[in-house]
Amino acid sequence: MTRPAVRMCARCHRTTSHPVLVHEVHAATGPGFNVYACPECADHYPAMTDPLELPETPRRRSRLTLRVYKINAQGAVTEDRGKVEVLTVGRAGAVPLTWAFPPCKCPHCRTRERSRVEDLTT
Repeated sequence: MTRPAVRMCARCHRTTSHPVLVHEVHAATGPGFNVYACPECADHYPAMTDPLELPETPRRRSRLTLRVYKINAQGAVTEDRGKVEVLTVGRAGAVPLTWAFPPCKCPHCRTRERSRVEDLTT
């Protein structure tokens, strides 16, 4: 004769003789454990996933969003010029140094730009 399985529900904390396996916790350094729920609470848990299945990486829509607007002395927006999204696929490269993207005027950037111009002219 076998004993009926009695487990505590992870959601309502009542004991149930009809436990439903809702989650398996895996441990890297030892045995994992199972999480059970009563039949009434089991519907509130998402379906179990396979731990060996790689999750899909979400596609990144934008890496940079710029909002351009003017404000008055009180901090209220007076003119909204919209927003610009820099979209990328995969790894983004460096932004080219052109008149549209001038380098900043700090000593580090000026030195880097000067050496770059020297490399292009030689």
